[in-house]
Amino acid sequence: MKKIIYSAIFISLLASTGHSYAQIHKCGTDEYAAEILKTNPDLLKSITAYNDEISKLNTSDQKLSKKGTTRTIPVVFHVIHTYGPENISKAQIEDQLRIMNEAYQRLNSDTSATRSIFKGVASDMDIEFKLARKDPNGNCTEGITRTYSNLTDGGDDAVKNLIRWPYRTYLNIWVVKNIVRDASAGGRVLGYATLPAFTNSTADGIVILSDYVGNSGTASSNGNKGRVLVHEGGHWLGLYHPFQGGCGSGDCNNSGDYICDTPPVSDPNFGCNKSINSCSNDIPNQVDMVENYMDYADGSCQNMFTKGQKAVVDNSLSKTNLRSLNITSANHTTTGVFTNPSCAAIADFNTTNNIVTVCQGGSINFKDYSYNGIVTSYAWTLEGGTPSTSTLAAPTISYNNAGNYTVTLSVTNAQGTNTLVKTKMITVLPSQSNIATPISEGFEDAQILNGKWAAWETADYGWKRLTTTKYAGNAAMEAFIDGGSALNTTYSLVSQPYNLSATQGLLPKLKFRVAYRPAITGNTEVLTVYITTDCGQTWKPLKAYSNATGLGIDKIVESGWKPTTQAEWNELTLDLKAYETFKNVMFKFEARSRSGNSIYLDNINIQADLISTGKVLKPNSLLVTVYPNPSKGLVNIDIETEGKRYDGIKIFTISGQELAFDKTLITNNGTTTTQIIPKIEAGIYFAQITLDGQFIIKKFIIIP
Repeated sequence: MKKIIYSAIFISLLASTGHSYAQIHKCGTDEYAAEILKTNPDLLKSITAYNDEISKLNTSDQKLSKKGTTRTIPVVFHVIHTYGPENISKAQIEDQLRIMNEAYQRLNSDTSATRSIFKGVASDMDIEFKLARKDPNGNCTEGITRTYSNLTDGGDDAVKNLIRWPYRTYLNIWVVKNIVRDASAGGRVLGYATLPAFTNSTADGIVILSDYVGNSGTASSNGNKGRVLVHEGGHWLGLYHPFQGGCGSGDCNNSGDYICDTPPVSDPNFGCNKSINSCSNDIPNQVDMVENYMDYADGSCQNMFTKGQKAVVDNSLSKTNLRSLNITSANHTTTGVFTNPSCAAIADFNTTNNIVTVCQGGSINFKDYSYNGIVTSYAWTLEGGTPSTSTLAAPTISYNNAGNYTVTLSVTNAQGTNTLVKTKMITVLPSQSNIATPISEGFEDAQILNGKWAAWETADYGWKRLTTTKYAGNAAMEAFIDGGSALNTTYSLVSQPYNLSATQGLLPKLKFRVAYRPAITGNTEVLTVYITTDCGQTWKPLKAYSNATGLGIDKIVESGWKPTTQAEWNELTLDLKAYETFKNVMFKFEARSRSGNSIYLDNINIQADLISTGKVLKPNSLLVTVYPNPSKGLVNIDIETEGKRYDGIKIFTISGQELAFDKTLITNNGTTTTQIIPKIEAGIYFAQITLDGQFIIKKFIIIP
C-alpha cells in the first residue's frame, strides 16, 4: 500500500505543472521538482524515504502545543541585477526577514483572521531567520551579495553558478528580475525552492522575484505582503502544497499535503474564498484552509502554519541529510548570526539609467551602489573626464575627447577601503561619425560584435550572429527566443554611429530584412527600431513591428522555426528624412520576447532613394531584374520599358561615387532593355535606371 502512495506522490509532482492555474502567478517548486526527478530518477528513492517519514509523523504523538526552542537559520541574499529596480535595498530585504520571522513564530498581526475551525491547529514553527554576519571565508558581511548579470532576466538556475555559499551552512536566496519557468503559459512564477530530499551543493536554495521580496520598496504594491518567501521557505523546510495529492481517497496519508491537520485541496486556491470546500471526502470533512501559507491564496489571506506542518519541519531540522546542520551552534558561530559587527563597504557603482556612451562635450551621471557597510568617504578617478577626480557620492562628469575611458571608485569607512575599477567603461563618440551613408550591413564581419555593433543577451537568449541562417551573404543576426524565454524580456542590438548628412535631400531610408513566424496563437514577438542622435543618451522609437505589421506572416508554426528561403524574409523600410542632417546617429533593434520564436535580421541598408535630382519611380511601377546577384563577373539588368524612353543607367559605389563603365553594351528588343555591366571590383553597388526622366534604384553585389 505504501508503494502505491509514494507513486501517487511522484506522479503528482510531475502532473502539478499542468494544473489550470498556469495563467496566474504561482510557485515554481513543483515544476522544478518534476524536472529534477525526470533528469535524475534515482532521487525517487530519496523522495520515497522522505514521504515515509512524513507518513509516520502524521500518526505519531505530536507534543506541539507548547513553545519550543527557537531554531535559527543563517541566510544570505544574493541580489542578481543590472542596476535596475531589481537591485533592491537592504531595508527591503530586512523587511522580508521581519515578515518571515513573524510568520514562522506566529507573531503576524493578522492571526486573529484565522477561522475558529483552524485556530486549534495553528502553530508557532519556532524558527528564526537571520542574515549571516560572516561569509564563507570568515569575512565580515551583512548577509547580502550583489552581482551584476543579465541572468537576472530569466537565468533561473544559472544564477546559482554566479555565486553560492555552502548550502549546509547558509540558506541561499537568489533575488532576480524574472523567472522563466512556465512563462509560456502566460503566468508569472514568483519563486521556487529545493525540497530537502532533493538538496545538493549546486542547486540548494530559493530563487525569488525582486518585486515580491518583503512588503516595501519595489514590493509595496503587489498585495502579497511578503508571503511568497514565507511559502518558498516552507518548501525548503520540507512542506508540500495542500493540493499536492489532490482529494485522494479520503485518507490524509495519500491526499493533500499528506499532513492530517491540513485539509486536502483539489486545486490551488486563489483570492480568499473562505467558503470553498474542494474536497468533500476528507475525514472530518472541512472547508479548504485558505489561510495556510502553502496554498496560493492572496498574501492578505494567508496567516498560518499547522502543528502537523511543524512536525514535518521539525523532522527536516533533525536530520543531517536534510537541514539539521544549518541550525547547529557551531554553524551559528561560523556564520556569526548572533554578532553585529561593522563591515568594510564593498565598492560598486554605475551610471544613471545604464548610460555609458556620450558624445564629445556631453556629461555622464554616476551613482554609488556600494554595499556591505556605511561609506564615509568616496574617491573617484575618472579617466578622460572633467573633473578627473571627485569625492561626491554621485558626481556628474563631462567628457570632451573621443575614446574609451576607465572609471575607478574607492570607498572608505573605519573598517577599511575597497576599490572597484571598471576598465574602458565610458565610450565617448566623435560629434561627427566617420562612417558616411549610404551603408550596407550584412553582418559578414565575424568580429562585428567586438567593438562595432553591441548586442544584449540573457543566458542563452538574445542577439547572436549566425552563419547557418541568413537572407544573403554568409551571416545574419538572430534574436534567439523560444518557449523558455522570459515573457516581455527585451534584447537590444545597437549599431555603430553613422553620418547621414551625405544623403541630405536624397530621401534617405533605413531598409532591412526580417524573418519571423509566431509559435503561439494570438501572441507575437515585437521588434522595435529606435534611433538616437545624442550617442545613446536618449532613444526615440521609429516603429514597432508585430506579426500583423510586417514582422512575419499570420501563420502559426512550430517552436524553433527558421527561414529556409529568401521568400520568407520581408523587407521593411523606414523614412529617415527627419534625420538627414545629423552626423552621428545610431539605431537600436529591440526584440521583445513573448516566449514564441526567434526574430532574424539581415541586409541592413541606409541609402538614398534619390542619387541625383529628378523624380523617383515607384518600386512596383516597372519590372527590373538584376542577375546574377551576387555575381562574380558580368551583371545583367533587364528593364521592361513598356514603351518608355530608356535614358540610360548610372552605377554608384556604396560611398556615393559614380563609377565609369562601358555604356555601349545595350540590347533593346522594343519592350525590354538589357544593360550589361562589365566585370568590376568586388563590392556593393547601386544602379540608377532612368526612363523618361524618372528613375529607380537597384542594389547589386560583386563578390571575388
